Amino acid sequence: MDKKSKNILIVEDDKLTRAQIKNGLKEKGYKVSAVSTAREAIDYCIKTVCDMVLLDLGLPDNDGIYVIQTLRSFTNTLPIIVVSGRNNVESKVLALDAGANDYVTKPFAMDELFARIRKEFRYVVTEEKHLFINGNLTIDYDAKTVFVNGVEVHFTNFEYKIIVLLAYNLGKTLTYDYIISHVWGSGGQDQNALRVFMAGIRKKISRDGKSSKLIRTDIGTGYRMNKIN
Repeated sequence: MDKKSKNILIVEDDKLTRAQIKNGLKEKGYKVSAVSTAREAIDYCIKTVCDMVLLDLGLPDNDGIYVIQTLRSFTNTLPIIVVSGRNNVESKVLALDAGANDYVTKPFAMDELFARIRKEFRYVVTEEKHLFINGNLTIDYDAKTVFVNGVEVHFTNFEYKIIVLLAYNLGKTLTYDYIISHVWGSGGQDQNALRVFMAGIRKKISRDGKSSKLIRTDIGTGYRMNKIN
């Protein structure tokens, strides 16, 4: 596992605990970001490609269970490890039933937390490292990066999910509802919001004539990625 390619988000409002986990993970070679509220956690995961979340339940603006439920509404594969002082069975069951992958009780040994993290990364479904190339567009699935004419282009989490879904279905028209359900889950967004994301994607990849023809709108139906020679 290439730790440098793994971006872990810490959601913890206690400064000492947050610093302890953050410094420990950095020493192990992981990329680390940290926030202190539920709202910041959700916004981060929407806007940034994140590989794991370490989540406290007692957050100042909302309960951590709400964060789990919200993240699970648009991703079933993001590993979520709860790190909480709540050591009763009911809290553990509630978090796991909401969609958490694991539960670590405070106080904890850092070596145990590292072992839980390694375990979850082993279980994440991964593909062999490979590239998708279509015209001047390249997607590195392993690094979760997108290139146009060899230049890396930053995609938000949802933009990346959309373009990967289109790439997986190259040459096939995907309906609006199909894209919405696979990217956000049932009831996650509407067609107007999807159009906004598609406009952002098109703007980022339209650096030449070929790229501008890459994504086609089938009016009233959906979108498809054309094969570019």
